[in-house]
Amino acid sequence: MKSKNFLILGVTAGLMYGCLGPQTYFSNVFNTAYDLYFPVQDTEGKPVMNYKVIADIATNEEAFNFTLFFFETGMSLTSTTPATVEEVLTTETITAIYDYQEEGVFASRYFGNNTLETEKVFSNFEEDAFDVIDTAIETVETSLTEEIKSIINNQATNLIIGGQPETQDIKKYTLPVAQFVDLNTFEDIAGFVPSDLTVEVTFVTSTNETTIEVSASSPTENYQISLNLSSYDAVLATDHLLSSTAKSAYEGYSA
Repeated sequence: MKSKNFLILGVTAGLMYGCLGPQTYFSNVFNTAYDLYFPVQDTEGKPVMNYKVIADIATNEEAFNFTLFFFETGMSLTSTTPATVEEVLTTETITAIYDYQEEGVFASRYFGNNTLETEKVFSNFEEDAFDVIDTAIETVETSLTEEIKSIINNQATNLIIGGQPETQDIKKYTLPVAQFVDLNTFEDIAGFVPSDLTVEVTFVTSTNETTIEVSASSPTENYQISLNLSSYDAVLATDHLLSSTAKSAYEGYSA
């Protein structure tokens, strides 16, 4: 029955395309963003992309923020997560600078806004140093199966989601995910099976900036994530790698 419905929608889409002006459909945006931002690793497992990622995650009671800068000779990750210090709820901010030339990570940590008491430690790369990238790639590959990519690139799907005028710089799409995907597959991501799920994708044509917002909920649970990908091929290593003087302040580092 689902195949028959897609066939009917496909025929309808073909008729409607002739009535519309030049449009950018979601499949075009998806393929552009996928080609630009899919994680890439070298033979040693190190990420070798060049762009910025901001991820904001909120659950029932907690909020997390992650900012990553990828550049060919390293990466920088800053995370702000909930923490409890001496029975007081606060935040923990960790910045980890992966320096490929030094074959190690320069990590700093402070609690709340107390940057005056920042801990700084250097450690050499270990086997699990890039597990976060491995996990990201596995999540993308698991979520975007060939079947899902086929549905995204289906003419009928473009009709359902709708197009945006080619001349419009900022394009926004609301994806009817529940029509195409079993919501049980989101349990690994959200921690529960959502009864309600919305996904919105915003794409800026002039800069290729892409924002994906997911809101999932059940009668007792709530999960929201905003993922922003930007600055493609515009991140400078010199803005993130430490100077020789700054490196010397990290415990465990020797030039």
